[in-house]
Amino acid sequence: MVPPEDAELTHTGPGTPCGEFMRKYWLPVCLSDELADLPKAIRILGEDLVAFRDGNGDVGVLHKHCSHRGTSLEYGIVTDCGVRCCYHGWLIHRDGTILETSGEPPDSRLKDSFVHGAYPTFERHGLVFAYMGPPDEIPPFPLDEQYQAPDTVTKAYDIWRPCNWLQIQDNIMDHLHGVFLHGSGLKTVPNSDAEEDPTFSILPVLEHFEVDGGHGMIYVATRRMPDDMIWVRCAQAVLPTVFQAGVLFEGADQEGIRRVGSCRSTTTAA
Repeated sequence: MVPPEDAELTHTGPGTPCGEFMRKYWLPVCLSDELADLPKAIRILGEDLVAFRDGNGDVGVLHKHCSHRGTSLEYGIVTDCGVRCCYHGWLIHRDGTILETSGEPPDSRLKDSFVHGAYPTFERHGLVFAYMGPPDEIPPFPLDEQYQAPDTVTKAYDIWRPCNWLQIQDNIMDHLHGVFLHGSGLKTVPNSDAEEDPTFSILPVLEHFEVDGGHGMIYVATRRMPDDMIWVRCAQAVLPTVFQAGVLFEGADQEGIRRVGSCRSTTTAA
């Protein structure tokens, strides 16, 4: 049975209740490796943007269309301090300041009369994050503890899922589906050469806990494995965007594995 659409929760474009709420959090917008010689066109929370790395190595996120004639800045020229529009050469700093308005008289004050849309950005372990909310409400980055864990090796990745952000968060904390949907398709037993890994096909002992005043949830799932091992999986979701999952094997000589993620919505309704 499919429930009716709840636009208040599923729509994330500008001016929507959930969209304005999500804009108050740091959001991953692209991988660091994706920023090369040209700006990268991205779509976040229903907004068309470009992400880029300037000649000094700093990252920026700007509104996609030039403030002059609306030309797409994904075709712009990256400079030491920003992006130059390919159409009339306007130069836009990564903070949105208009640095040059080519063709204007030397005494023109046009460039000082407005700014281009831009969002605060920073990089962390191969990801570019942007904050799209009110400038006076910028929060601290919520994942510092996870990224600063000792002896941690990180690998950034990006998965495109053609569904609504709410479905992703709902599925993350639904551990039981792994038994039937994933079953033998995942390899988790350490040093196993078996063609079929029984880990996910075993029904777990499962506990759920509310955290952060009901704004998040943690589950701990345990399974007894061969060779007297106990497989422990712990996952945490903090709405609206953050989740992490960790796996360890009690009784096995293996380091724990942890996945930290941040969900983002790209289009207006999905």
